[in-house]
Amino acid sequence: MAVFEHQEVLANRLVLRTSEDPSSPVLKAFYAGYDRAFVLPDEREDLDGFIDCLQLNQTLPSLFARRHSEQVLTVEDSEGTLLGGANFLATGMTAAGGPPVSLALNYVFVEAAARGQGFARVLIGAAQRMALLALTGATDGPEPAVFIEQNDPLALSDAEYAADTQHAGIDQIDRLAVWARLGARLVDFPYVQPALSPDQKPDDGLIYAALRYPEAAIPAAWFHDHLQSFFGVSVRKGAPLEGDPVCTAQLAALVERREPVALVPVEAAIAALKADRRQGAGQNFRQFATRLCA
Repeated sequence: MAVFEHQEVLANRLVLRTSEDPSSPVLKAFYAGYDRAFVLPDEREDLDGFIDCLQLNQTLPSLFARRHSEQVLTVEDSEGTLLGGANFLATGMTAAGGPPVSLALNYVFVEAAARGQGFARVLIGAAQRMALLALTGATDGPEPAVFIEQNDPLALSDAEYAADTQHAGIDQIDRLAVWARLGARLVDFPYVQPALSPDQKPDDGLIYAALRYPEAAIPAAWFHDHLQSFFGVSVRKGAPLEGDPVCTAQLAALVERREPVALVPVEAAIAALKADRRQGAGQNFRQFATRLCA
């Protein structure tokens, strides 16, 4: 199977590069920016982790009988200066009720000097088009469903909150507001990120959100298959899911679930926390947001 790679010139002479190949210079360029952007220890992959994921495109091209494409993507200006990047897993979905392609947007960053110019939207749109191109050979199909992890501002200690805000150059709650303007809604499911490596811990301090999902709720079987692929490739890197109880517990809950998984607007919760973050004391963001929307 050929390795998927693509390069094109976007509007304003921006250059998009993406690759499934762990030996591609795209990975090196992506990782340089990624390393500057992500600092919390349990949210980070090291370079070997990305290499392991990308290698699965060739050694394990189908997982759970579903085609997948893990990619790293960069956008540069016409002078070759990195503006931002993304790492994502695209999966061809077979379960009924959802879009035919799901996209786990594992990491996305905009370089500090390039922020405030709409590049996040450029990166998301590019990831969606490259997901379709890799899996279907065209870019004019139904829009892939995009899922993201976000830091839960109610799960961070004051020190963690301050450190990440300082490093990112944006307040944690303001960052949620940015994603809400891009169309993010909270997935009403008790999501926990499994450990990314044996040396790391599971992360229960994250919000799982869907970006521009076409319906008000996600079929449980479809969401199960999305998480199963994400856990199998991007998290476990091909290792059996049965070896991780955090993975298996969440997937089992979705197998048993009969009702769809609701998507919750987050604007009211963001506004309340902007007024006083103490309003969320003793809760996580999912609990707080769903209570406000009840």
